[in-house]
Amino acid sequence: FYQGGKPTKMMEECLLYNLVQYGRPGIHVNESLFKHVYTTKYGKVRIFKIRSVSLKSKNWVADPANKLCDAPGSWYCVGQYPPALKSLIARRKNFAQLEDFNREKDDYAKQYHEEYHKRMDGLKGGAGAGAGAGSAKAVPARYIGCYDGEGQLGDDREYEGGIYGASAELARSFAKEAGKKYFAVSRADVDAGHAFAFNELKRPPRISDEGCDQPCADNDQYRCGCADELCGSLPPGKGEDNVRRWAVYEVVEKKKKKRSKDKAEL
Repeated sequence: FYQGGKPTKMMEECLLYNLVQYGRPGIHVNESLFKHVYTTKYGKVRIFKIRSVSLKSKNWVADPANKLCDAPGSWYCVGQYPPALKSLIARRKNFAQLEDFNREKDDYAKQYHEEYHKRMDGLKGGAGAGAGAGSAKAVPARYIGCYDGEGQLGDDREYEGGIYGASAELARSFAKEAGKKYFAVSRADVDAGHAFAFNELKRPPRISDEGCDQPCADNDQYRCGCADELCGSLPPGKGEDNVRRWAVYEVVEKKKKKRSKDKAEL
């Protein structure tokens, strides 16, 4: 990821990334191959059904004759990949062989490490690395105040996690996509946290402490609150199980750029 949680081009094309981020703006999954069937309340688990699986391969895997048992008649029998995947499996590289710096490397592993470090070098101030938090553009949102309890937010609230909970810009985008008037962020880590989008506030803000003032990952001019360990020794809000400081914002429409008089006359 670039600074502020923006995925690199390689990450955007990663299947696992798109499955984990499914349902978020800009994320696309091939519906002919993967059918989304379930997501837990807070998006921590997503389940997909794999479509268009070869019936021949399914029958081969289900055949007891193709199981590998630790002894004749044993109940412990592991499966095997079907023959259709043989050519693909033959080209795989053990992850430890690539990542373990203490192992002797072959030419492929050496090339892998060279390309890896080139990509890493490109993220350190190089072209396309993204702007730093201090130089990020303004976010069209108005700060409302700080809250210490989830229950103080609107009853119509919708949850989003991960980088959305540490980025003012992404949290606003989430609220905009959900058609909500407000969003709340509670940053838990360098690039992760919790976010809610909702249309009503139950009461005015009453909290003001150091937890409320934690900066956002994408723009340190904005507050993103805190969660858990990032809140330090702060106590949970009344009736709350978890330590949270929610920075609440109202979504503001982006200002349209005015054309110059000369351009308007043209």
